[in-house]
Amino acid sequence: MRESGARLLVELWGELDIFSIGELKRTLTDVLSYRGPILLDLSGISFLDLQSARELAVRSLLYEHRLTLLNPSPQVMASVEALGLEGRIKLLPDTGRGGPQIFSRVS
Repeated sequence: MRESGARLLVELWGELDIFSIGELKRTLTDVLSYRGPILLDLSGISFLDLQSARELAVRSLLYEHRLTLLNPSPQVMASVEALGLEGRIKLLPDTGRGGPQIFSRVS
């Protein structure tokens, strides 16, 4: 975890599975006590079981006004798709410019 301007950046990495779900829940609870915007970088996750994916999805929906899931690894995307959550939770790519890419398309 590190503060990046007015935001808190949290980087998750490794395998998130049944053996680490308790630690994931505690970490998310601690992080969400921070009052400002939170970026949760998922690029370092090499395995994400469905229970952990569900936990991330629930937290992102409950705290969508200040929690952003950023730069999901292919393993994260596979779990999100397996749960049928693509399009329901916001997963933003990292632009490498100090924050997520936020854009709108005008037709």
